[in-house]
Amino acid sequence: MLEALIPYFDNKALEYTLVEDLPLIGPLKLQLFGPLVAIGVIVGWYRCLRYAKTKDLDEYLFRDYLFWLLVAAFTISHWVSVIFYFPHQIEEDPLVLIQIWNGLSSVGGFFGAFVGMMLYLRWYCGRIPHVGKQPVMVYADATIFGLLAGWCFGRMGCSVVHDHPGKIVPEGTFLAVGPWPDGTWRYDLGLVELMFALSLMAFVYFITKWDKWPPGRLVGLVATAYAPFRFYLDSLRADEAARQVISTPDARYAGLTPAQWFTIAFLLAGLWLLFVRKPKESDFAYAKDSERRKREEAEAKKLADEVEAEAKANDDADEDDEDEDDEAKADEAKAKANDADEDDEAEADVEAKRDDDAKAASDEA
Repeated sequence: MLEALIPYFDNKALEYTLVEDLPLIGPLKLQLFGPLVAIGVIVGWYRCLRYAKTKDLDEYLFRDYLFWLLVAAFTISHWVSVIFYFPHQIEEDPLVLIQIWNGLSSVGGFFGAFVGMMLYLRWYCGRIPHVGKQPVMVYADATIFGLLAGWCFGRMGCSVVHDHPGKIVPEGTFLAVGPWPDGTWRYDLGLVELMFALSLMAFVYFITKWDKWPPGRLVGLVATAYAPFRFYLDSLRADEAARQVISTPDARYAGLTPAQWFTIAFLLAGLWLLFVRKPKESDFAYAKDSERRKREEAEAKKLADEVEAEAKANDDADEDDEDEDDEAKADEAKAKANDADEDDEAEADVEAKRDDDAKAASDEA
């Protein structure tokens, strides 16, 4: 039976409490989820850089962009989780809004990444001299390219800590995981999404010609593929509390989870990018790394030329000073020689006068 291949893994044995009680934080625990998410961020970061290098994006700008993106993504991901999924937590403790580590929403993270991207590319870059506003699509593609790898590690963490329990299903159901702490068999939705993420990543990385695609197509493909899958997946979420499984079911609005509402927008955007939007010249008018390197080389050469010219000017000035010193010394030597001649002449005159006086005295005698 397939269910025997997916037993419920109790991660509590691998959980370690670092600090019992920290102000504003509470217990500080080390779980597998945290390191896996951290690995996902690192791997995703380097995959983003790989895409940026392929498309000749300015590396310095792109690294700054990733920082803005991650801060906005994690912050807004937490806010969406708390405000829309578990609003009762705000009533219990309003400080939960600043406890970024205490609950994340993946679709909230996508929305947060979009906010961070727009702030950096359209607002911040627009205020940098000689840079200006940057086109969104190529940066969005680079982000999705890295996300495909990082996403897998994030969902791996979710499947290990079982933080997305599904509805109760019969024991022999395909992909069922169990038994859970309450003795039931359920879907582990984090595990199911991990399988989807691995498949989509492999398809994009190894089958498509992503490096030849125009800006926006990669985002369109991923959004169009993920939206209907996630919409259906959320219909399998646990809808009632269960001991040691889920304390509070996700909030629903008009019968849909917040993620399902988000995925409707994702699907429309993905279809528009794939089938309606055409590439524009402005999509390629981004700051290029090759141009930055040429600019830096030109500035370095200009600086080297200025230093060389200044050194040459200093050398010429030194030579002029030496020439002036030589002339001054020659004049001084000439003056001394003239003085010596004058002294000799004076002595000769004195000697001649003595001789004259001596001769005159002799004549008188």
